[in-house]
Amino acid sequence: MLMCLSCKILFTDVPTVPSMASNDEEIRRIIHATFSNSETSSLPHDELIRIWTLDMQWMDPAMASQIIDSLCQTGWLHNYQGKLTPNPNIVPIQPLFGWRPIIRSLISPPVLDSYPVDRTMADVSEGDSMPQIEVVSNQKYPPDWAEASIKPMIAWISEQSGLSGKEVVRRAQRKRRALGPVTLWMALSLVAREQGLNMSKIAELIGDPN
Repeated sequence: MLMCLSCKILFTDVPTVPSMASNDEEIRRIIHATFSNSETSSLPHDELIRIWTLDMQWMDPAMASQIIDSLCQTGWLHNYQGKLTPNPNIVPIQPLFGWRPIIRSLISPPVLDSYPVDRTMADVSEGDSMPQIEVVSNQKYPPDWAEASIKPMIAWISEQSGLSGKEVVRRAQRKRRALGPVTLWMALSLVAREQGLNMSKIAELIGDPN
């Protein structure tokens, strides 16, 4: 059945419109990946394009600009004096590890006012998020053995890549926001790999837990 549906989408001459539910969820995922844990909860238009294109490498700048305009026109994002913020009525969905947005679900988003978020589903999502926070902060877990490597990693990546230390941290935080529950040293490792640096040196800086 799934193969038949895929063939229909690929080969039919009549365009197949993705369901509103799938579009809704994909938009809520990209909003979570972009704005969750943001210090200001708003981003300049150019900065958002940069995150989606350069930091996350999800799409090209023209596509990013088109999607941002569509999300603003349909009420998912608010644009105030060039600063973009998500609609406060949205309940973001945390994407799974390694998630990438489905572009076709973002190009033609549903009008948010016409499709309000299901409050029952929102309440369940909010309720489910609380135990996750409690588990992460549970004192029975030992401290991260690689935590001491973070500052040396930032300094080395900055020196080898030519990026400022602040920029290295910013890129690592973007990756944490997109990927979900990953440690800072893991996100820094991904930044190093993205810059084409020697990963053996990164492993040396992280050290051996034993």
